[in-house]
Amino acid sequence: MAEDNETAGSGAPHHGHRTHGGGWIAGGIVALFVGWWLALASILSTAGPWSGRWSDGGMMLAYVIAAALGFGVPLWGFVSLRREARGGRSVSLVGPTVCLLLMALGAVTLLPLPFVQGASLASDAAERAQPPTDGETARTIPEAQEELRALGDRVVASMGRDSSAPAADVETDSCRLDNHDVGTMVRYSWWYDGGSTAASPSPSGAGSDAEGTRMSEPALRLLRDEGYELYQRYDGGGGYLFVPDDWHGRATIGQRAEDVLLESGCLVDPNAVDEE
Repeated sequence: MAEDNETAGSGAPHHGHRTHGGGWIAGGIVALFVGWWLALASILSTAGPWSGRWSDGGMMLAYVIAAALGFGVPLWGFVSLRREARGGRSVSLVGPTVCLLLMALGAVTLLPLPFVQGASLASDAAERAQPPTDGETARTIPEAQEELRALGDRVVASMGRDSSAPAADVETDSCRLDNHDVGTMVRYSWWYDGGSTAASPSPSGAGSDAEGTRMSEPALRLLRDEGYELYQRYDGGGGYLFVPDDWHGRATIGQRAEDVLLESGCLVDPNAVDEE
């Protein structure tokens, strides 16, 4: 009888209270879904308005929490269940197995996010530390305005149109330099509305493709002589051009030569104000 009592208390597994780890399974599933929600909310914020975007630090914190939940909670459950099994308690294989599966999902979908964001932060910091490029300092804003106006007027005149009727506009807009500082771009725009007394008037949209090509060809040729490269030619005449590695940005001659748009690259402007 004494031997039986000793055998019963000898530490052998007791199968009357077998645990399946249901609490850890439920907790791991909830933690994984919360982690996914945090990560998705952070990612989706980058697709909306800039004002609604999470900060870089906020995104990093969200990814760390998401990874800790989606990977850490199942890992904690797996380790706890294995510790109980080693301690002599009867533990079903279901609990540790499901925790391992949840860990794998968390590892694949959430664990890389903090590392990717960390690399992005490091790259961003390196870019911010760079000085402005030669192109970004090639012209002051007044110089760019003057040069783009002169060039734009020449382009309009090459098409037999008058840039004063209707009057061309030269305006500025904020932009981001390569090192993420605030800069300013200059935009020259001229739009033919059909009411001009130009040398070769043609109601907007009434000209044929052949006429549009004929009128726009001198403008394209002039811009290419100025260093622009033709990226896309439009069917009705005109096209899209750009200048690589220069303070000039891009140019658009509208279809049938009805409009001209010249835009500088982003230039250093001591007076630029961050509007965000």
